[in-house]
Amino acid sequence: MLTINSQFMDRLVKLRMKQPKRIMREMVAAVLLDQLNIDQAAERYKVNRLTVLRWIRKVEEEAKASKQSTSITSDQPSLPSPKSTRRSTPEEEVKQLRTKLQSMEKELETANFKALYYSTLVRVAKHELGVDVEKKSVTKPSGLC
Repeated sequence: MLTINSQFMDRLVKLRMKQPKRIMREMVAAVLLDQLNIDQAAERYKVNRLTVLRWIRKVEEEAKASKQSTSITSDQPSLPSPKSTRRSTPEEEVKQLRTKLQSMEKELETANFKALYYSTLVRVAKHELGVDVEKKSVTKPSGLC
């Protein structure tokens, strides 16, 4: 068990060097989901407490900004109001489309992060805890029902 844990930590350190944002988000998710406390996260990811707190604050600010931009874009009418008879200029349409694209990219990044997080949880549960979480493709009905 110890070798798997040290190998896992070595991989995390290498990944942290290559992809710090992904690792940062993974660590923040673990803290926010109460899987790790701040001290445990600092120890596992080999950073100090202040770095963990700074990362949490940064991710929360990004989420807040993302929610604000999503609410701003969703508040915009998709069809022109009856009062407005002028058509929007191509520059305005491009600006609206860019704003919508940015919000959708943020949503995609969040979805990708969640998928990575859950796949990591399943892998850790299987390798370190010996718990097979994934559903089998064909299962036999249990005799309990």
